Amino acid sequence: MLRKTLTHGLSEPTQLNIFIDGLRPQSKQLLDASTGGKIKLKTPEEAMELIENMSASDHAILHDRVHQPTKKSLLELSSQYVVLVQNKLLSRKLEILIETLSKLLTNFSNGQPLQPSVL
Repeated sequence: MLRKTLTHGLSEPTQLNIFIDGLRPQSKQLLDASTGGKIKLKTPEEAMELIENMSASDHAILHDRVHQPTKKSLLELSSQYVVLVQNKLLSRKLEILIETLSKLLTNFSNGQPLQPSVL
């Protein structure tokens, strides 16, 4: 990415810091773990060498993976659909609870003893 991006006159250490700051937390942790400390405490040359080595390694791993198709019988749900279904189930439980409470209050108002029911 550093090679493909315009430098805008920024020095290599500055570009490297911007690059590292823009990484996801997991990627930063991986870089830090690979250096045995903090990647930002390394010299720009050491940091670039590590990033290049990791990039080359990841690229090779991606090409070595064998494609394993997923089973066609599995139903894949988007996270939005899952949330929608969960909301629907919670709404139904809330409706049942409100209905039960309403019956209990009606029975109580009519002088009938309260009998808790199982939902």
